[in-house]
Parts: sequence; C-alpha cells; structure tokens
Amino acid sequence: MFTNKTTLIIPTRNRPFFLKRILSQLKNFNINFKELLIIDSSDIKFKKEIQKITKSFKGKLFNTKPSAALQRNVGLTHKNKNSRYVMFLDDDIIFKKDSFINLSKKIYFHEKKKSKVLGYGFNQRKKIKKKLLEVIKKSKISKILGLYSEKPGIVMSSGWQTKILNLRQDILTDWIPTGAVVFSSKILNIKFNENFGAYSYLEDLDFSLKLRKKNYMNKFLIVANAIFFHPNDIDRMDYNFGKIEMLNRFLIVKKYKLNKLHFFYMAFIKSLMTILMSIKNKKNLKKFFGNIVGICICLKKNMSFQSK
Repeated sequence: MFTNKTTLIIPTRNRPFFLKRILSQLKNFNINFKELLIIDSSDIKFKKEIQKITKSFKGKLFNTKPSAALQRNVGLTHKNKNSRYVMFLDDDIIFKKDSFINLSKKIYFHEKKKSKVLGYGFNQRKKIKKKLLEVIKKSKISKILGLYSEKPGIVMSSGWQTKILNLRQDILTDWIPTGAVVFSSKILNIKFNENFGAYSYLEDLDFSLKLRKKNYMNKFLIVANAIFFHPNDIDRMDYNFGKIEMLNRFLIVKKYKLNKLHFFYMAFIKSLMTILMSIKNKKNLKKFFGNIVGICICLKKNMSFQSK
C-alpha cells in the first residue's frame, strides 16, 4: 500500500465527531500511514477533544488560524522529509472499503510506466440535483461560447472548472479537488494560496493550475473505483460566500491569463440563476447580492487595470 510511505494531512475545525469517524474508518480498514498530521483551527471548547483524538490515533497535532490553505501549508511544512507521498484529506469523508487498494494499484501501475501524472484523486459519489444552472452550463450556447463543458475535470476559459463526480472510468483532468488526493512528495515544492480567505474557496483549483504550470502542463488522474462519499458537503448561500466566489474566481482568471469576457458572461449567468432559485429558497437572495457586489468589484478592478 502506498499509505505506508505517505504523510496524511487532515485539516479540521470544530468537528471532533467527523475527525474521529474518518480515523476510525481508516483503522478498521487496516490502512496505516507513515505519519498522521492533524492541523486544527478549532475554537477553544473543541481543542481538548481534538487533542485527545489525535493522541489516541498516534498523530501529531498542530494548531493554526482558520484557513484550509494555511492548514495544508502547515502540514507541508512539518511533513516527514522521507515520505514518498503526501495525502490531503478532509475530515468528513467516508470511503468504500476497497478504495485505498484500488488507488494503490493505479499509483504503482502508472509509476512503473513512468506516466507523468501529477496527482491521484479518489472518485466522489454524489446524487446530482438537476438545477437550472447545471442545465444552462451544459447547453449548446455555453459550449459555443466556451463557457462550460460536459467533460469532467476541465478548466474552461471562463475560469469555471467542471465537476468531477460519479465517474465510470479513470480520467485525466486539468484540476483535482484536495478533499481526498495523493501527490508525490518530490513535486510538492509549492504552497497553497492563503489569500483566498478563511474558507479558501477555489484554493484547490489554484493549486492545481500552479502545479501544472510548473510541471509542463501534465495532468491529474481520478481513479473511478477508488470511491468516497462527502455527505456533509453543503451548498453555501450566504452573502459573504456569494461575494467571495466571484472575487476568488476572478483572481484565478487574471493570474492564469484566462478569458475575462467569458468570466463575466458566466458570472452574470450564475447570478441570474441564483436569483431565479431564490423563488424556491429565499436564502439564495443573500448569495445573489453577494454575487452582484463581487462582480461589481471585479469590473472595477478590471477597469482600473486597463486604464494603467
């Protein structure tokens, strides 16, 4: 198993139940790692419990401020230099019993072939709701404008990435989610961008693009039969998130020289869909206003940049 040569990094915050659940599951599956690093940003009332859990599973505990990007960077800073691999794992993931065996086989197969794979991802299984936004994303107009694609794991010129869910076969992708992913230690000479806020929305997309840029645009591999579930994954509908999702996306568009016009097309389409969805769920209104404010800030920044 690749895990015997791997540093496992788990960022966590105020969720001792989930942390204990995933660590217990790994133990029950007889999955052993070279080292376990728990990077905790919990409030004081949870810290003792997190400390107790970490100790019971023979892990090393580090405390930080709340930020998924910062927490992963702390893990990278303190990982064992002799670890061949690094695995990032969200604390609320649930795996199928054979997922690690299946991923391990693919890692060693591709390494034997000397394939230029940058990282290996597990395959998330999730029921997909047919929202109006998803229909528009996959429409002919979106395809003609190059705003979106039906192919999973693609980064479009608009800066939007396509989802990676429910795969039936292995695929190579432009980006990889960091919820359950394995990298070779030797290529991890970069850090996560800590300017994406405490929630670190899109830090995985930015990390993926940065890693590809430094490694001749090689791709990532998602292994279809290495399955996991993310039952606690929720849609955020507050004002702050609505604003952040536009600002962070625009940062990526500028940083990697993607198409700004396509970004604004998609931004307005997404905002329109958010306001339409508020008919069924009033909470979407807050997200919509956040989207609009975020877009206005992006337009202002773009105009300031062009005037220089």
